Amino acid sequence: MKFPLSFAFIFVIAASLTAAPPSKEALDLLAQASVAFDGNHLREQHWNWTATEKRQLAGRSGDILQSFPAVTAESIIRSNGNRCNAVVKWGDGLTPYKLLADSDERCRAMDDFRAPFELQELLRSSQAQVLEEWEGGVALSILPDKTRQRSDDPAVRCAASIQAVVRLDLATHFPQSIEGKVVDGGCELRAAPVLQYGKAAAAPMRTIFRKGASFRMEFKLQSDKFGNANNSFWVCANQHYLMPWDADNGLLVYWGRQLPVKAGGHQLVKDIETKAREFGAGSEVRFDDIGQ
Repeated sequence: MKFPLSFAFIFVIAASLTAAPPSKEALDLLAQASVAFDGNHLREQHWNWTATEKRQLAGRSGDILQSFPAVTAESIIRSNGNRCNAVVKWGDGLTPYKLLADSDERCRAMDDFRAPFELQELLRSSQAQVLEEWEGGVALSILPDKTRQRSDDPAVRCAASIQAVVRLDLATHFPQSIEGKVVDGGCELRAAPVLQYGKAAAAPMRTIFRKGASFRMEFKLQSDKFGNANNSFWVCANQHYLMPWDADNGLLVYWGRQLPVKAGGHQLVKDIETKAREFGAGSEVRFDDIGQ
């Protein structure tokens, strides 16, 4: 099996717009998308979900050289009502760290693990232009934001280093999909990884989500089963990442676990599929209609 070494973005169009100033229409739409994203976060209290992540190492030609154990995380609720994602299953049968602890202890164990970048910060960009419009939707181009790349906040610097195409649902102004690529150095970090299984790594490691990484995120609106539109929820159903890999890097660390890596890798491929259930609805929502 082979993976493409890059995504087919609308970057040809986006590149032609780099010299143009941001448009007020695009910035207004992006601001509405940011508000919609925040509002959706508030509605997550009515939903529960699990996300299964799969990682594979690809060579320069796209051939898969190595597959790593899949990991499933579930959303759990802290005693203060906030959410976190905690590991509930490893694909190779390893017992998850703190699996039988209470929700607060499990969440504390996961506090050091973060998504590759913060989507909300991307939606706060000051560099946006309208690419395309159609009935019920619009595509926006987000360009690197040089001013925000000077921020002291690493999350802001990383988001400001991303070039992306965001497709909005005009009825809700929520992003239906986002495709992007890290084109500047704001995501570059070195840090000592947190290890929860076995011996700790000897030295700080370079982040994998950095310049050259690309991604696709697809969202699907889940309607409230009881007819209350205020409880409907946009779920990030599928995510796909292609991230640069140093050929001489012999270790991969994720979710507190360190694994040996074969030599000769060129890209790390990561796929995430989310399944959601509304509290009290009694039925699981699957996303089989969205391709891997």
